[in-house]
Amino acid sequence: MPHATLSIPPSAEHVRVARLVAVAAARRVGLTDEHIDDVRLAVGEGVSRAVARQLAQGVAGDVSMVMSDLGPEFTITISDGADFSGPETDDGVALALIRALVPEVELVGSVLSLRWVQAP
Repeated sequence: MPHATLSIPPSAEHVRVARLVAVAAARRVGLTDEHIDDVRLAVGEGVSRAVARQLAQGVAGDVSMVMSDLGPEFTITISDGADFSGPETDDGVALALIRALVPEVELVGSVLSLRWVQAP
């Protein structure tokens, strides 16, 4: 699985689908059970954040989640169509939790990248 993409409408009901798909991908690439739990929580928070940003700004486009397994890294990139200069909808709580769960987090504009290094 070099890359897999999931696009969901910006609604809370679809966050669970994103979590389930991310967990299945994490298991497929061989992440540990501890990391799989972190993937579940981090993706739930990240996708919920993206959905909330889009709803707050009235953006109708899909939220996108791309999962990549390139060598030793498993990366999940969550992007939304909201204006990245807009205010955070959760006062930064979701990002703080994500940063506590994920070894490498990068936020550029409306694109959130989460990276785990797989054990050899």
